[in-house]
Amino acid sequence: MEFRDRHETTFGLAPPAVKPKTTVRMGGGVRDQWHAMLLRMLTARTGQAGVRTATPRVNPRIFAVAVMNAILGAVVAVVIFPIAWSADADRNLAAGRALADGTFGQDHTYLYAPLAAALTLPIALALPYGLAIGGWLVARLAVLAGGLARQTRGLSMPDRILLAVAAISFVPTMYDLLLGNVSILIAAVVAVVAWSEDGYLPGLPMGLLLATIPKPALIPVLIWMLVFRRRAFLSAIGSAAILSAIALIALGAPAYGAWLQVLLHPYYLGTQQLGNMALGALLPAALSWPLTALTVVATLIALRRGETPGFIACLCAGLLIAPYTMAYGAVLLLLAVAPLARVAPARTFALAITGSLGVIIFLPLWVGAIFMTTLAVPRPAWAGLHQGDAT
Repeated sequence: MEFRDRHETTFGLAPPAVKPKTTVRMGGGVRDQWHAMLLRMLTARTGQAGVRTATPRVNPRIFAVAVMNAILGAVVAVVIFPIAWSADADRNLAAGRALADGTFGQDHTYLYAPLAAALTLPIALALPYGLAIGGWLVARLAVLAGGLARQTRGLSMPDRILLAVAAISFVPTMYDLLLGNVSILIAAVVAVVAWSEDGYLPGLPMGLLLATIPKPALIPVLIWMLVFRRRAFLSAIGSAAILSAIALIALGAPAYGAWLQVLLHPYYLGTQQLGNMALGALLPAALSWPLTALTVVATLIALRRGETPGFIACLCAGLLIAPYTMAYGAVLLLLAVAPLARVAPARTFALAITGSLGVIIFLPLWVGAIFMTTLAVPRPAWAGLHQGDAT
């Protein structure tokens, strides 16, 4: 994704991607002609471009996706609430207390590093339980709202509200919010890297993430960074190493030794783990291994096609070939909506409106459809979106 382009998601109202006369790099303040055209189509503003209207138009495709997600999200939330509410947040708070009393590592469902538990410890000790859980929920909603505000700038207010409803009620997002998981924060960290020019500073949040929550699904994203965000990659790896070394000294080798034992014998890697949606967990080895190899090859092809297709492919690959993929991990695919909608609006709408249902029925099939849609887009279409080389 040459995320230097700040176009909004329209699910089909955008004109064909053409290379504008003015190049806009990421972070630039000048809007190109393509963007101005899009705004005139989507936001009929009084006194602007001679267009006067009293009521902003609602994009019917955005409305349809919002309604579908809201219905499925509400149903799923009601069904799983009794068993899902705050389950991961409780586990995080318990890990902090376990680190303090020397029992860290006994819970084999907690796969985060001791540093993550150490960061949770002050909250576990200082805040009442209800305030800690409620604050964590509000914090993730705020992060999600910030990303949505950035990605929907220029759209009419009704469309922005509908997109917020669609994103929040998307089943993986809803699942993350109910559990108290960290996938929304992971998506935000990946977005910081993807939406920024290559530099050392945008890689620092990724470094903290790697030192605390080293998810296997991030490995393809790191490969993408190595190709298209080399400075950010170096700062991420370097800061992760430094933070881990400091934590090892401060927290002690026993805590990290216990963590290593958990990683070597993790509960989540068993194919009988309830909710594991990775290829290796859902399919027999005779099918999962060839599909894994195909995913790797397809990702390499996408990386050669450019920054945006490579980014989307790496998001998909991380979910497909990681040893464990829970439904909330698909929150990362929210980052693929805007760029894919630029070059394949009709197919993006089809993927978006079936997203929650696809996650519920068979996640790998839906993720694979995103993968195939990305590869099916002609290379010139991506080049027009990028407005130049990525590196």
